[in-house]
Amino acid sequence: MKKIFPLFAAGSLCLALTLSACAPSIDLLPENIIDDDYDNYYEIFVGSFCDSDGDGRGDFNGVTQKLSYIRDMGYTGIWLMPICSSPSYHKYDVADYYAVDETYGTMEDFENLVGEAHALGIKVIIDMVFNHSSRKNEWFKQFLVARADNDESNKYYDYYNYSSSPIDGYAVAGSGDRTVYYEARFDASMPDLNLDNEDLKEDLKAIMRFWLVDKEVDGFRFDAVRYFYYGDSEKSSDFMGKLKQWADEILEKEKGEGAHAYFVGEDWSTEGEISKFYEKGNGSTFFAFNVAQSDPSYIFDAISSASNPAIPGADYAANVFYRSMGRLAEIAHGGISVPFLDNHDTTRVASTFRNRTDKIKFAYGLLSMYSGNTFTYYGDELGVEGVKDDGDETLRVGMLWEDNTELLTPYASMGKDASAYYHYGSVQKQLSDPNSILNYYKLCNNARNAFPALMRGTAERLENANENVLVLKKTYRDESITVVINFSTEEQTVQSVAGTLRQSICVSGSIEESGFALTMPGFSIAILL
Repeated sequence: MKKIFPLFAAGSLCLALTLSACAPSIDLLPENIIDDDYDNYYEIFVGSFCDSDGDGRGDFNGVTQKLSYIRDMGYTGIWLMPICSSPSYHKYDVADYYAVDETYGTMEDFENLVGEAHALGIKVIIDMVFNHSSRKNEWFKQFLVARADNDESNKYYDYYNYSSSPIDGYAVAGSGDRTVYYEARFDASMPDLNLDNEDLKEDLKAIMRFWLVDKEVDGFRFDAVRYFYYGDSEKSSDFMGKLKQWADEILEKEKGEGAHAYFVGEDWSTEGEISKFYEKGNGSTFFAFNVAQSDPSYIFDAISSASNPAIPGADYAANVFYRSMGRLAEIAHGGISVPFLDNHDTTRVASTFRNRTDKIKFAYGLLSMYSGNTFTYYGDELGVEGVKDDGDETLRVGMLWEDNTELLTPYASMGKDASAYYHYGSVQKQLSDPNSILNYYKLCNNARNAFPALMRGTAERLENANENVLVLKKTYRDESITVVINFSTEEQTVQSVAGTLRQSICVSGSIEESGFALTMPGFSIAILL
């Protein structure tokens, strides 16, 4: 089914900041949104995004206040990092799978967020952690009791992977003859679940039903899927396939035939292993992260090659990028690729390309040309910086909504000086500047929403005499568009390009069309129809 959504004007932001009057003059096209599983996703760490009540940390109501901004930016889906009750700041150690963390607000606040998001045409997926829990989870407490009493009748007796003797990757609990060693590959505070336990499987099904049916989320991002069974990608991918099957069965039973969940699985490994996860997901709506993110990534490699005279130039970059498009499609086995530039586990793209605004922009421009679902980590549209080696907390810096304000952040050790992370200004500043990073992101998202073939189409390379330029035909059903990408930092002229220029995406300057020729500034993208 096809839905046409109007462009949403920017709404109110934190601290009652109204931005609708600041909308710049950028060339946005009418959207042509198809009701399927293709979307532009925006990743949010709730605790650092927007504080609605002045307590110094982000919350659900803050996210709700920002939904109009998110939708106006062209994002049609949000991924909320873990929201369940947890003792840690990152919340990947779940204490209660049926409760939201009280620092983020109430369950009613969350339900309101989901309802408001859906009203704006925004899907909501949440992080789900099924490979381990918190030590404070009632399951683990009961597991320790059952092990101490040697009570095999206790349902929690083998809810976790355990040993009677020390093993590498295991932590210890208890003492003396009641000592138990439990698997904890990530941290001693996060004991690994025994996913072969039949009672546990039923609990996991019930948890998925609670969030998918009762709370109406649209799916899950699953953490560390390759570690469901440590060192066994075959069993891990099999289990991922089972989770998808269970979720779809639940939804079909509750909502009718064809109802299904959207799954994303995190896997930082080889393309071969990721391909296996796609295959086990039956090529429907199951995806794995890190498809486009190799070392340093197809996109980063292409951009570096185009702008560094010490290595192959723009012609090499164009070839690298085109081959990556085919590789992503091949890996996905008919599923949907999930290319991205960074997330909460990696150095921010702006830090990778420090002081090169053209590269920061062009990286997102290239990302937007991939078929599949792009994921943007909050703040990237502002050029926020953060370096992995400086610690994970620096990758969760507070969002800067207004100029001349301290950062919203729950981490005192980071400080509140916005200038340490934001070199390009706030949302308020960048919304009013048509040449800002923010408005470049907005333009890219708009193109993906305007041309279904851009997000969903198969890519075919067209002959072109200028080796610095890549010309593609992307086809989806009865729509074909031509995408022309100048990988050079210098102006290039491209001859004999069929179609009429419909959208120009430039890091600076503009594209000129004369007959069947395009004159394109460095690092620019043209879309023709």
